[in-house]
Amino acid sequence: MGGERSGARAAGSYFERTGPDTYTPTSHTQGPWNPEHQHAGPTVALTTRAVEHCLATSGGDPLDVGRITCEILAPLTLAPMTVRARLERPGKRVRLVRAELDQRGRTVLTASAWAVAHAPGDLPVRSAPAAVPHRPPEGLPSVDPTRRPEWDCGFMASVEWRFADGGFGRPGPAAVWARPRIPLLAGEAVSPLQRLLLTADSANGVSAELPIDRWLSISPELTVHVARLPRGPWLCLDAETSAGPGETGLATGRLWDGEGLVARSAQCLLLAPQSR
Repeated sequence: MGGERSGARAAGSYFERTGPDTYTPTSHTQGPWNPEHQHAGPTVALTTRAVEHCLATSGGDPLDVGRITCEILAPLTLAPMTVRARLERPGKRVRLVRAELDQRGRTVLTASAWAVAHAPGDLPVRSAPAAVPHRPPEGLPSVDPTRRPEWDCGFMASVEWRFADGGFGRPGPAAVWARPRIPLLAGEAVSPLQRLLLTADSANGVSAELPIDRWLSISPELTVHVARLPRGPWLCLDAETSAGPGETGLATGRLWDGEGLVARSAQCLLLAPQSR
């Protein structure tokens, strides 16, 4: 089975801890565009982990991240990394955290995250919960993207993928249930927010309008607005890409758990022919 083949390659973790805030990427972070570069998903999840730790140690009532934006300033290589986060705007009900990820003495990724207090339990208005528009992952077949040469990389093998609509190699909108097979760090569970960011970064890949073996579809940033933290192990990424001659590419996503909508994502895209 394809899922068994992927699973066999996915033992371990995305990163190895080498110090209080230093990490070495493993081969599971490898992306499809260049064998020497990481897929951004695990790295933005690791940066999110630093944001969460900063919030947890900032004092006061716990707040949830409502929006996080990650800016990728240079290719994320397989070199060791340092990740740090700081509280920039303290507050009782609203806080702003900024994080930086460095490789080889250079900042290659930054993140900013707004955290806000929970709405009161007796809020006098409630939006109607959006029903999940896709079949649940149970009963859907597990897909092994690494059977296609253009998708054969460590990250794609590290995630279990079950498509409710579309598929790898099928251009256009797609909806896929996903869950990582491995943790960010050995012996540590992936938090719901970390898993959300790891999954959201794949919106431009699963909904690509052009074949990735001939066209680049790379995003220098990722923004996720969070309605609530996901529950359960699976996330459904419902994504589409807008692309046309003379346009800037745009990939957007809605992310669901088994109970309803949890977040929305957006990425601007560089669309260009692959260099030969």
